[in-house]
Amino acid sequence: MRAFDLVQRIREHSPRAANLLLDLAIPRIIPLAGGLKVRVRSWSPVECQLEMPLTRRTRNHLGTMYFGAQMTLADLAVGILLFLQFPPGPYAGVIKRAEVDFRAKAKGVIRCIARCPDEARAELEAVRTSSSGKAEAWIPLELLDESGRVVTEGRFLTAIKRFGPAGGPSQ
Repeated sequence: MRAFDLVQRIREHSPRAANLLLDLAIPRIIPLAGGLKVRVRSWSPVECQLEMPLTRRTRNHLGTMYFGAQMTLADLAVGILLFLQFPPGPYAGVIKRAEVDFRAKAKGVIRCIARCPDEARAELEAVRTSSSGKAEAWIPLELLDESGRVVTEGRFLTAIKRFGPAGGPSQ
């Protein structure tokens, strides 16, 4: 059983326990995230919300959230969103491009909300049956401060590759 399958099964009985497991798993999946104190707020196949505090490790020389920390949080949110639909093993996913705009200073705890709109889901689902075994789609995201103000918004071009025959694994 894959780790995400286990977390999904636990989530059916206890969303809080599943989020705790995911909190613990993130640094093992992406070691860079280990000291960032990323926490899972919520996740589903259509939306993932993660948060991260402003700490010595995430602070830049201006006292605001470092760009690299913001993008790591966004990368994790998009990654979880995609892993739920396309589990590692039968599929592999990468972020091919990022377009971001800063709107305000990021101070305190920031929350990243990544959503997979219906159009993107349809584009990515094509990977299951396409002869190339590849699909791409843009995933929009927002980073918000504690008051709910958007501090950074953007979108990531994601690419999914299928290993194995068309019509293979589905979730």
